[in-house]
Amino acid sequence: MRFAPLRAPTPALDGDGDRASQPAAHVQCTAIAGLWWLSGGLMAIYVIVFCLDAYTRLVRPLDEFTYGESWLLDGARRIAHGDMLYGAADQLPLMHIAYTPVYYALVGALLKVFGDQGYTTGRAVSLAATLVGSIALGWSMRRLSGRWSIGLLTVGLFLTQNVTLLLWASLQRVDALALAFTMVGLALATAGRVYVAALLFLVAILTKQTFVVAPLAVFVSLWPCRKKMLRFALLFCGTCVLAVALLQWQSNGWFVWHIVSANANQADLDTFAILLGSFLQFNGLSMLAASATLLFPARCGRNERLWRLYFLGSLAMLPTIAKIGASSNYWLELTAATAALLGLGADRLSRSHLPSAGLVAPVVVAGSLMIAVPAYQATMTEVADTVHDVIQPPQPQFISLVADRGTAPYRVYSSFVAQVAEEPGELLTDNPGLAVAAGKRIAFEFQIFQLLHVEGRWSERPILDAIAARRFALVALMHPLDGPLNGTRLTPAVRDALAEAYVPVEPQAGFWLYRPRNS
Repeated sequence: MRFAPLRAPTPALDGDGDRASQPAAHVQCTAIAGLWWLSGGLMAIYVIVFCLDAYTRLVRPLDEFTYGESWLLDGARRIAHGDMLYGAADQLPLMHIAYTPVYYALVGALLKVFGDQGYTTGRAVSLAATLVGSIALGWSMRRLSGRWSIGLLTVGLFLTQNVTLLLWASLQRVDALALAFTMVGLALATAGRVYVAALLFLVAILTKQTFVVAPLAVFVSLWPCRKKMLRFALLFCGTCVLAVALLQWQSNGWFVWHIVSANANQADLDTFAILLGSFLQFNGLSMLAASATLLFPARCGRNERLWRLYFLGSLAMLPTIAKIGASSNYWLELTAATAALLGLGADRLSRSHLPSAGLVAPVVVAGSLMIAVPAYQATMTEVADTVHDVIQPPQPQFISLVADRGTAPYRVYSSFVAQVAEEPGELLTDNPGLAVAAGKRIAFEFQIFQLLHVEGRWSERPILDAIAARRFALVALMHPLDGPLNGTRLTPAVRDALAEAYVPVEPQAGFWLYRPRNS
């Protein structure tokens, strides 16, 4: 299909109205062109910020930028060392594996081949996955519209419009890889290869178990071809059941506990209110505009219906943010679906002959992009500070960990991390980023198992027995044992057991340190 750039619809002129209409048409075309140039300029600036932000994360291999990166790296190291990923929850190490295994296995294999580069390997995988997913999304929109300009517009919106990709695309997290498999699967389904797409959706779910919207959208889009629907459902569901059975067998029965039982966090309306406010701030305009495109009749012979169903399904998943541990990564799929509908809507409007129809798309796109300006300004300030630290390292040098209070990073001297790494015995710490930075196993993930204990789904006996046996050569805590428990990751029983079996030594680098008490 030929390339056709976005253009303003040409107003119909007739009779004596021709001369009077020409200046207005010229002004409208100029306004449309100006808005598209503004949108393109903002996207270009945002992509530059995106790349610089990714660079600063790649060159800081021991800095944990969001809570949970350390969990993923610890799990990948298990794979690299040949250990079982989904371990028993009644013996040490006590680490919750929150996701299905593909990302862990891929990063673990790369660590084994290329060596342990800290978070850099996993972040590079996420960046590469984001690139692949973007290409697949752009290709799908080009196929549906017949115009590469629509594909590029969709990719630009996907990467930049609501800062979600800026935050998550370059982290050691499973989301970008699962989204990439989903986008490739949807691209294949758009091309009519739904059975191959089913296998990609399987891999996506084996990367992150919540990516169920795309296969459901494809299944519904196959109606009324019942035989095709049945074959697709049997292929997808059958392979899913087989994969779960194999993983349950390989983990000695612990896979479902990690993925389902331990992941069922309690509802939290405070988290929901905060995240919903953030979502509406950055996505309100674009989501309304994407919803409005549903009023266009679906074009015959095209797979627009699939992407509409994907958008509606992703939107229906939004209430899942109402739980402890939720974050903006929960609307990554909705970000992709919104970008797709905005791109297709821009294509339809640019072909319309209705007066001023061509103004709608650039106004919506430019408005959506301008909403994100403050967020990109703040990000650029952080990037500039990090680049300065990389070029002229401060003395003494430090790494940034995730604190248990507030959003400010927990800065720790690199010399202290090196000292912890040289400890011959096991480390117990309430900051998993410290353990991972020092090359140690996460022996006990305080926060998750504290929640599981409070919810009555896990007994503290294994960690209490390990503490009583003085199994750990060093205990490093962000708060002292004789301080208040409120706001810490300690339960009363764990605090009391540590106070009985360990004695304090001199604090260092913001950590209270404890050694085993002599018997």
